[in-house]
This record gives sequence, structure tokens and C-alpha cells, in this order.
Amino acid sequence: MRILKRWKPWAALAVSAAVLTGCSGGIPIVSQIKEIEGYSLPQSMLVAATEKNRYRDVYTDQLWTVSLDEEGTTVQTFFLDQVEEFLRKMKTVSLLAEERNIQLDSEEQSRINQLSQEYFEGLTAEDLAYMGVTQEDVQLMYGDYRLANKAVYELTKDMDLEVSDSEAKVIDLQQIEVWDQETADTVWALTQEEGADFAGIAAQYSVNPEIDRKLARGEGEAALEEAAFALEEGQISTVIQSGQVYYIVKCISAYDEEATKERKAELQMLKKEQVFQGIYDEFAKEHPVSFGEDFWGNMDFAGGGDCTTTNFFELYREYFPEE
Repeated sequence: MRILKRWKPWAALAVSAAVLTGCSGGIPIVSQIKEIEGYSLPQSMLVAATEKNRYRDVYTDQLWTVSLDEEGTTVQTFFLDQVEEFLRKMKTVSLLAEERNIQLDSEEQSRINQLSQEYFEGLTAEDLAYMGVTQEDVQLMYGDYRLANKAVYELTKDMDLEVSDSEAKVIDLQQIEVWDQETADTVWALTQEEGADFAGIAAQYSVNPEIDRKLARGEGEAALEEAAFALEEGQISTVIQSGQVYYIVKCISAYDEEATKERKAELQMLKKEQVFQGIYDEFAKEHPVSFGEDFWGNMDFAGGGDCTTTNFFELYREYFPEE
């Protein structure tokens, strides 16, 4: 489950009330920032039930009682924590949008209205009974989701997020991977023989069956990357030691244009996320959103077997495919 289409899920943020202390006549002055109430349980169920049903359809209900750690944290507990964190971020960013005067235009609002109506009318009686939502709840959640995504775009669109071809460069390799120097030297000698079939030698000697590999700047082991990016098309490296592993690589393409283009887009998105993260962190400290201590306590997690809705986000993407 993605937090927002334009940005990847973040690690959990410690959004606690800030305490400011000063000194006046020797008496500390304490001011606590008031927490902002999150979404209602029915509104939150739009996300929780959607994702719960999607996971159930793939893994069955037995998934929820599986323990994830020695403390006995179950998949159910982890899942609800993730949903709550998603909702907290969405609420926070929608509040940030309001503060920065970022609003939905009339065309966007019209799409939200149509989307909300279509989704709500598609819910079964069992869906409605389990989630307890109204069409107004649906409209609010879709509106905030769109607004949050729009805020990310608007607050980062004028920043310099350019990534050069050199930074994003991807090359195509064939690699041989072995675990000792003696074998590496022997195999390398075989690759130097006239008419040697590098791929065939790799299939025979490499401990890693994945022979073909794309390598991007910053993604590989330092020694391997340095040697591989120095090769021209058709060249074979010397033996490269990286930790306990020995590599021999052949450059198939010194510049994979399509893969480099995709990598550049990924790096630009990463830069956007990093820039927005700073904006978000500063705002979240002053606007902590709370869902209460036992927010999910009134949710019958084990129930809702007849609730089948799974398309909350899928339907959104039909109305806003540009995201």
C-alpha cells in the first residue's frame, strides 16, 4: 500500500506534542501543542477494509495471527499500525495544503464528486454494514487523498530536481561470480582464450545463475561498480574482489538508454521525496495528528467476512490516471 502515489511510504514518524520551556522568574513555562484529531473510524475503514480484503484474498484470514517478532507482534497489529500511519500522513499533508492555500479546482472537485458517487453506489449492503460509511465520508477521503498528492507536486515543482545522465547511467553486463581467488583466476584465463564464450563459461562456473545484469550508478558494490563502468562494450574485466566474492564481468552495453531514462525518473522522484520530507517533518512537528490510544478498539477485525470491497484506490486511479 503506497502512502501517496507521488511519494513512497515513509518510516514511522514520532509525531508527539512539542514542549517548549522558558524561564520567567525562575518558573518554567510549558506550552504543549494541541493534537489534531484524525479521521473517524468509518472514514478510516475505507482504507482499512480495502487493504484487509486485498490481503485476505491473496493470503486468507490465517495471515492475521502470524507473529512477526519475538515480542509476538501479529500481522494484524502491524497492518493496523501501517494503515494508521498512512492516514496520519494523508491528514497531515492535506492540512499542509490548506495552510499553503493549495486547493482542488472545480474540475478536480467534479471528478471527486463523480468518483465518490460511483464508489459508494458500488458498495454492497454488507460493505456498508461493516464499514459504517456515508457518501460524505467517501467524498472527504477521496478529496483529502487528491489534495495531499497535489500538495506534494505543488510544493516541489519549482525546485531543481535535475538528474544528469552520468548520475543515472545504467550499463548491461554478463557476470561470473565465484568464491575463491584460485577459481576466479582459472575462469578469467578461460575468458581470455580466442573465441571464448563468456556466457557459456559463466553458466558452467558461476555460483550465481543470474548471468545477465543491469548495473546502475550507486547500486553495486564499490569495487564492482568502479571496474564495470570503466569497461567499453565487449571488454572483459580482470578479477574483481568484493568482500568474500570474486567477479569477472563483460560489458554488453556501456549505455542502456531506456534503463537510464527509467533510472533518471526514479532518482528525480527520490529527490522530490527527500525535499518534501523536510517540508513535511517541519509541519508535522507543529501539527501532530492523533487517532487516540485505542482507535481500532471498536473495529471488529475478525468480522466483516461478507465485506468484499477492494477497489478504493483502483477506482481513484481511473479518475486520476496522471498520478
